[in-house]
Amino acid sequence: MCAVCVSPALEGWPIFILCGAGVQRREGQLTETLRSCRVPFQVVETVRGGSLVGWRSGLHRRAWRQIIDQDLPGAIIIEDGARLKPGFVEFLASGGYLHADLTQFCYGRARVWRWGGAEAAPGVKLQPLAASSGLAAGYSLSRRGAGYLLEAPVAARANSPSSQADWPRDVARLDALVTRPGLVDPPDWLLDSAPAPLPTPQADRAAWLDLPAATLPQSTADRLRGFARNSFSRELSHGF
Repeated sequence: MCAVCVSPALEGWPIFILCGAGVQRREGQLTETLRSCRVPFQVVETVRGGSLVGWRSGLHRRAWRQIIDQDLPGAIIIEDGARLKPGFVEFLASGGYLHADLTQFCYGRARVWRWGGAEAAPGVKLQPLAASSGLAAGYSLSRRGAGYLLEAPVAARANSPSSQADWPRDVARLDALVTRPGLVDPPDWLLDSAPAPLPTPQADRAAWLDLPAATLPQSTADRLRGFARNSFSRELSHGF
């Protein structure tokens, strides 16, 4: 990737690199690429150290809160140790992050609707997310999206199943998008700790019933959405 003229809109959308305090930084390729392309960024650290998994949720929330407190239109959020893939800087230059309140550049097994895709930059398409997807080590988030995520009750966040830990609420309700192909590779440690898929009522009814209520259909609209998701969405099996 070479230096490009990044969209003027990015001046209001800072890039936050999330790093746990006391944890050895692994920025490397990430910061080198951003510097070589003259793309400014800020490092957001946790107040205290801890396990890689333990500080992750709080650090993302700190970045979301910073968007609100600083009255930013949004931010691009990337985890320390993630690797940028070809097309990332060009995506920024095109303003591709402005199409939705949340756009994931890094994801696990993402389910997307079969309709509504659009080209955001040469070789990069945006597709609407049908269900929350984990491994969110790189994404753009608007102020509205940050407020939506921060409104999640503490109890719901604490009880979230591991594969949904990236998002305390259903981000598909934000009309979230994913890039295809993915533009950010997750840190190796995060990829190694990726959880198993959530149980389905057909495969494991007992495990399904044990899920927190926030993850289950609670209204007719939710049930209809679940039916539509099963019928009219497909899986992107290689999101990163």
